[in-house]
Amino acid sequence: MKTVALLFFAFVLVYTAPTQNDEYHILRNIINNVSKLLEDPEKLSGIMVPSGFDKSRCISTRPEDFCLAEEILFKINSTKYVIPENILNIGRLLIQYNQFHQTNCTVTLNKDEEQLRDLLKDLGCCAQFKYSRLNHKRAQRSADNNGENSLHCANQH
Repeated sequence: MKTVALLFFAFVLVYTAPTQNDEYHILRNIINNVSKLLEDPEKLSGIMVPSGFDKSRCISTRPEDFCLAEEILFKINSTKYVIPENILNIGRLLIQYNQFHQTNCTVTLNKDEEQLRDLLKDLGCCAQFKYSRLNHKRAQRSADNNGENSLHCANQH
């Protein structure tokens, strides 16, 4: 009986563990949500957030910046600004993504501020870079791009 219970536990553990495929879909969803937000500049006008997210550092495979972005997005003052639903979605996706890359998420937010739009552009570009790395093997197997959204990111690395 103990063996059956142990096998069942092992089965559940293996099949519920996050996979690289999950990470791929989370990044794709971050890119899609960022793209939707950047299509309508009016939704983001005037929303200021602490600066500190560094696209080039994030691209160099440092997961701390995704943690920083999560903290920044969840600290937007919802009484001062109307927060689009996509921002909340991105925050939830960042929580999921950060589970793949456990870091000591003690974030010291910078006192300088930047437009939320700028943070989202950088976050989207970093997510797109990481997504393309994961997608590299898939792209070799299939040349079909399926019309996926693409952010225009300059100087990715």
